[in-house]
Amino acid sequence: MGNKLIHLAHIQIPKKGKALLLLRERTPHDYRWYLEKTPESEEDTGIRGDTVEEAMQIAHRHWKLDSFQTVICGFRYTLPERDECGMNALFHQMAASHKSFNGIYFDEDLSHNCFVQNASNESLDLLHTLECQQRL
Repeated sequence: MGNKLIHLAHIQIPKKGKALLLLRERTPHDYRWYLEKTPESEEDTGIRGDTVEEAMQIAHRHWKLDSFQTVICGFRYTLPERDECGMNALFHQMAASHKSFNGIYFDEDLSHNCFVQNASNESLDLLHTLECQQRL
């Protein structure tokens, strides 16, 4: 059973403040959101989807009143013909791009080389923190 980190988001919990949500791929058709309780523990929220897109839509509806907001991880461009618009990158795509020596990584879902640019400082800080905690 996998536990690959796909994306991150924040919500505002009443009387507690900002909380981190982690979208993880448990199996190829099971994407679940986890709430970070402490840096060492995550709690399954019960919010899941069969695809990344479905899990994101369900989470947005579920936490709409809690100011659900994904972490800005930059824009993903496909190579060799760079699309000029770029698509919003997921956290794991941004991490793969920043871990490679030249920023280019092979995206298995797209079957193309890609790179990510304009990642937010917050996403880069979270990448460093989660790497140090071995939670990727």
